[in-house]
Amino acid sequence: MANLALAKQYLAEQRYADAMVHFEAVLSVSASNRGAREGELTAATALALQARAAGHAEEALGVLEHARTALPDDALLLTRIGIQAQQMHRAKAATEALAGALALQPDLPDALYAAARIETDQDRLPAAEAHLRRYLEQRPRDASAHFGLGHVLERQQRAEAATAEFQRSIELQPAQTESYFQLGQMALDLHQDASATRYFDKVLARDPKHGGAQSGAGIIAYRIRDYVSARKYLAAAVEAAPEYQPAHYYLGLTLGRLGEKTLSEEQLQVAIALARKQQRRAEPIASADVP
Repeated sequence: MANLALAKQYLAEQRYADAMVHFEAVLSVSASNRGAREGELTAATALALQARAAGHAEEALGVLEHARTALPDDALLLTRIGIQAQQMHRAKAATEALAGALALQPDLPDALYAAARIETDQDRLPAAEAHLRRYLEQRPRDASAHFGLGHVLERQQRAEAATAEFQRSIELQPAQTESYFQLGQMALDLHQDASATRYFDKVLARDPKHGGAQSGAGIIAYRIRDYVSARKYLAAAVEAAPEYQPAHYYLGLTLGRLGEKTLSEEQLQVAIALARKQQRRAEPIASADVP
């Protein structure tokens, strides 16, 4: 009881490391002590957030992993470990932590959402879809999750279902750009240029420097052989989004049409390099898949 009282005092004073020492002393004797469990989770989370805010990602993950020795069966802690590892691009560690969290609490929303993001990054699209749908059963008004599900469905070439999710995202959060952009990109891919233009215009009205929408407008101009307009849009796109491969590719084609051979070749080389970079897969998952 003395350790618990002292730990709570340190927690109130924001002396999180000291608080953890005494919470862990309690847990070493009584692993199910509710006050110590809650306090350890609160102190570890706060200390990790401080480290992350200071730019010390390794330290943040280390704090959470240390707390895991005292709380090996805490689903919220495992979720936070998974999210931190994901932000550090450690897919294997993130997946294992989230698998543990969902084994303990199968419908924990934050764990479902984090798992879906990893699976989307790794092209495990059916698994990502399943986790997003389970998440949305609990939080049906989350516009970002509807956008994420639309993105997953679009990548599975399920255009009608993807469109419905992007539109639902817009209904819930009208002042956004990304769902409009995805709808425009889908129309562009289907050569429905009039529809694509309307969506890209909505994006650019809200974000004039949106590289994807600038690129889309440039591609449409290229298709109708308006190479001067295409160059304007595509040059702006590569400046706003230098990693966006289609912008470099179509700018290279446009410059070629305008007779600027050297600049055209430079842009096409950049497009090739970006395509190769994007083809590299994320770290493979060699252990537990998220159930």
